[in-house]
Amino acid sequence: MSVIFAREMGFCMGVRRAVALIEKELDKDKSGPLATYGPLIHNPQVVASYEARGVRSIKDPVEAQQGDRVVIRAHGVPGGVRRSLEERGAWIVDATCPKVALSIRKARQAEAVGRQVLLVGDAGHGEMLAVAGSLVNPASVKVIADLQDARSVSLDTKVTLIAQTTFDEEIYGQIAEIICTRVEDCRVETSICPATRSRQEAVRKLAQEVDGIVVIGGKNSANTRRLYELALSTGIPAWHVEGPDDVPPEVGELKTVGISAGASTPDESIHQTADRILELQGEK
Repeated sequence: MSVIFAREMGFCMGVRRAVALIEKELDKDKSGPLATYGPLIHNPQVVASYEARGVRSIKDPVEAQQGDRVVIRAHGVPGGVRRSLEERGAWIVDATCPKVALSIRKARQAEAVGRQVLLVGDAGHGEMLAVAGSLVNPASVKVIADLQDARSVSLDTKVTLIAQTTFDEEIYGQIAEIICTRVEDCRVETSICPATRSRQEAVRKLAQEVDGIVVIGGKNSANTRRLYELALSTGIPAWHVEGPDDVPPEVGELKTVGISAGASTPDESIHQTADRILELQGEK
């Protein structure tokens, strides 16, 4: 019996950067209260650990006070939120993932030359809200979640597609193909993070070596959910757990278990979950 780890998993560059920035702020003395705008990352254990260290999470700029240090999470925020925080006297610590920042710049450039911006991803996701909310006319942005949306969305004559950085690359390609057959001037931006692609490919390869896959990460994490759905699509059993306490007993009945983890899952959670699986297998 054994546990096999996916070749790539866990914290991505953007998340590591966000965690490093907040740790740097925590090391500063007497620099003002520290808060994050929304949960720093989509992992409840990590968020709880920072709350225990005095970092509060706010959902509206009105919750910020003069002198607060407010960390903008990796997903970014709409431009209006940033301006409101600054107007209230908050000090901005920008942890927006560089990949998300690039998508924002591309969307602004497209809008500036009169192109319709189409965002491909999860409607309501923080990253999608940040990209759309950074435009002069956010209401003009259309969000496409799946192939059906691609077939039915109303289109202008010139469109630019930008995908959520954690979106499935294969489905993005299919959506782009549908859109580009419907308009003459179609521009498809390469916006999916390489870490997303490599993690998804690692799950596909892992599925060929194991009897089942456990995907570790927050239930509110879009990229973790996609890894889980991808694992299921390979035809072997798969489970989405947030940590070792969520691992179901039936996992221990498998001879070989694969482990993957979302981009917001810390190493500690990965190793604790692996230990739990080995316990269920009778190996520890």
